Amino acid sequence: MKSPPKAISSHFSRWHQEWLARHIPALAEVSLHRRNIFILPTSSGLLFLGATSLIFVTAINYVLSLAFGLAFLMLSVFLLGILHTFRNLQHIRIKALPSEPVFCGEDAIFNVQLQRPSEREYEVIELNFPRELKTRVDLIEDSAVRRSVLLSAQKRGLIRAPRLRIGTRFPLGLWNAWSNVDLNMTCLVYPQPIAGTLPASVSAAQSGTQKAQGQGMEDFFGLRDYQPGDSLRQVAWKALARGQGMKVKQFADYVDDRCILDWEFFKGIEAEERLSRLCYWVLKLSRSNTPFGLRLPGVELPMASGDAHRRSALEALALWAPGGGAR
Repeated sequence: MKSPPKAISSHFSRWHQEWLARHIPALAEVSLHRRNIFILPTSSGLLFLGATSLIFVTAINYVLSLAFGLAFLMLSVFLLGILHTFRNLQHIRIKALPSEPVFCGEDAIFNVQLQRPSEREYEVIELNFPRELKTRVDLIEDSAVRRSVLLSAQKRGLIRAPRLRIGTRFPLGLWNAWSNVDLNMTCLVYPQPIAGTLPASVSAAQSGTQKAQGQGMEDFFGLRDYQPGDSLRQVAWKALARGQGMKVKQFADYVDDRCILDWEFFKGIEAEERLSRLCYWVLKLSRSNTPFGLRLPGVELPMASGDAHRRSALEALALWAPGGGAR
């Protein structure tokens, strides 16, 4: 059972998200204005206001005209800070841009574009997701800038970005103006690659060429020194006649270097680790341009090679869900 403070916090957080969803709906492009910008004094602003009040009380007690003047000046600066801080966000347009896939454990990179009106300049704008690093933006010379905002990706699949916080404390740090916008951004997260070995029957696919397998009988493979017990039928008599010593002919069967990366290769391993090992082999075979296929429960990709096939295989691994199909 939740403790009362946690229950209250959870209820407030849910109410806050529902309120934001009603008043600031998810859009791929948002313009900031008085209805979606919030502003409150910072801790420095409250301290500044407290110092102003103290000076004002001192001026009353001792009838100091200069102290009155200083108190009123400080109060004017404090109140004017509301206008200038608010204007440092007003009319900015923020637009979602496509994001590139990443691997689990990396930072998902969400790209956004900020655009300003031609007659306005904006300084010290900060972008961040909750509890993530901040990205700073200045809109002074360029009318539009592109920035990347990071979000830790700890699970594979298609992750949806939380609300993006865009805020500023410019110019004096006395007020904090911000907006929480939902740009409906998503990023595909591939499984984290984990090195592993394939069964011996398909290990030849690592090299990207055909491999000789065992003691075959199809094609001549080369000569080796004779060893006691070798069949005389395989002795290279012509080499012996040329004085090269007693040699034995070697034959080998060749197999196709292509392989199917199968879910069943890694039996007894948890699903997420299986996907990670298959991801490793997708990358390894793609680097050598080796054709390969992929077989997962409910998903099968035909034999192919190239960047498009690699992306398709990685996407299938990222989106696979138990029971087959995508998450």
